Amino acid sequence: MIETQTIRLEGDYTGVASTNPGRIRSRNEDSYIVRPDLGLFGVADGMGGHRKGDVASGICVDSIQRWFDGKVEGAVKKKLLHSESVADETLKAPEQELINSVVFANREIFSLGSSSPAHEGMGTTLVIAMFQGRSVFVVWSGDSRLYRLRKGRLRPVTKDHSLLNEYLKMQMISKSQERDFPMRNIITKALGLQKRADIESMRVRYEHGDVFLFCSDGLNDMLEDKEISDILCGPGSLNQRAERLIEAANSAGGADNITVVLVQRSCLHPDPCSCP
Repeated sequence: MIETQTIRLEGDYTGVASTNPGRIRSRNEDSYIVRPDLGLFGVADGMGGHRKGDVASGICVDSIQRWFDGKVEGAVKKKLLHSESVADETLKAPEQELINSVVFANREIFSLGSSSPAHEGMGTTLVIAMFQGRSVFVVWSGDSRLYRLRKGRLRPVTKDHSLLNEYLKMQMISKSQERDFPMRNIITKALGLQKRADIESMRVRYEHGDVFLFCSDGLNDMLEDKEISDILCGPGSLNQRAERLIEAANSAGGADNITVVLVQRSCLHPDPCSCP
């Protein structure tokens, strides 16, 4: 069964979140965050092969929301930010708060994993973005992805923190060998595995008609980017397209949990591939 949540943002934004355990795994270790009041959306994928991946991804999205909802004590915030030294003068205040919230989430996961033998070694990937006007600020760790569909062209915004991507950058393998790479699921960064958050961030522009896709690797491991693009450019609502993405990933094998979050800024054209 596909769990789908439709969300309405203020102004001219719409979005949808869908998740499914896939065809192989009995437990869904993915979590997602949809906070239209904050313009905040993201996906976390509890690490497969590590104990309590669902706990790690759940702590991740819960901690970020607690931070923004003012449910983290001031003394805890002050101590954390002093120890991490994450201040960046180039960031806008809301962007800095997003970084701070992710740092807090990392510390919460790490603390439980360090203190509880039952949770030792747990971790999670994360891709999360804050939408502000025509600016999108993205923070990520691991191989959960953010894509942007603009005028019919699908492009990844984030770059995977994975061994596969390192091999590609060093030209040790070619793109044609990517699908057969035996260590393609080994990631080089994640939240919760060490005391200091290992993250990357960037700011991109948002234009009318853009569709942003957040997903766990259960989607892009099963589908080529061309297949994803064809579905996103197809007919139907965001809900229908999100569900078709998950159905296609399951039809291709459904080897992992699959989570999709779509966010679109409306335009005069109903077709996301023809917006000016």
